[in-house]
Amino acid sequence: MEEKFVFRKIDSPESLQESYRLRFQVYCKECNFIREEDYPQGYETDELDAHSLHFGGFDTEGRLIGAVRLITSSCDKFPIEEHCPKLDVDWGVVRRQECAEISRLTISKVYRRRSNDGLYYEPQVADMTVEEKGQHFMRRVRPMAFGLYRAIYQECKRVGINHWFALMERSLWTLLKIHGFVFKPIGPEVNFYGTVAPYLADIPELEKSVYMKFPQFFAYFIESLEPELQPKF
Repeated sequence: MEEKFVFRKIDSPESLQESYRLRFQVYCKECNFIREEDYPQGYETDELDAHSLHFGGFDTEGRLIGAVRLITSSCDKFPIEEHCPKLDVDWGVVRRQECAEISRLTISKVYRRRSNDGLYYEPQVADMTVEEKGQHFMRRVRPMAFGLYRAIYQECKRVGINHWFALMERSLWTLLKIHGFVFKPIGPEVNFYGTVAPYLADIPELEKSVYMKFPQFFAYFIESLEPELQPKF
């Protein structure tokens, strides 16, 4: 039976605090990216949270089981600029005020129950055949990661953000790519909460890609988005 989730922007201090606790659980307890003694309060937060829009996935009982933040251009530097000094970005085309960085994507282990589920509530897909990937997409059209990405996408349409930066693992990049979300590599891998690489996505190009390859997935992403903000092709 498929679980039912609600994805939305976090709008309460209590839910925001829960997202910090979830980050601590995943990054410290599960992945050992951070040391428990450095976070005695039991949650993970930093100065960039004040410059971010926060989003959550909630189960039928209202419990937060997935979260992500979108760091806006109000910060002095995006993390991707701080940790990846050799970025291949044309700032004449990519306007910084229209950029945001997707960060701290975390999903509760409770909803990664199967033995082959990866960190993002989705089996690893890198070694699948094309046919298997197609069947896999039809079975799991709305995994947790994509529900959070939909919430981010719709908010970006509302506030005029046209480019996404992201530092991500290759497994997540592959998962997004086979569903039409093509992020362009813009630099070499770095060690930042694990081995990650810097990527850039053009949102209007993503819209066209998803619309052409997976129209039913495109319909999911624009569902409940205001009609005047929906792209027209």
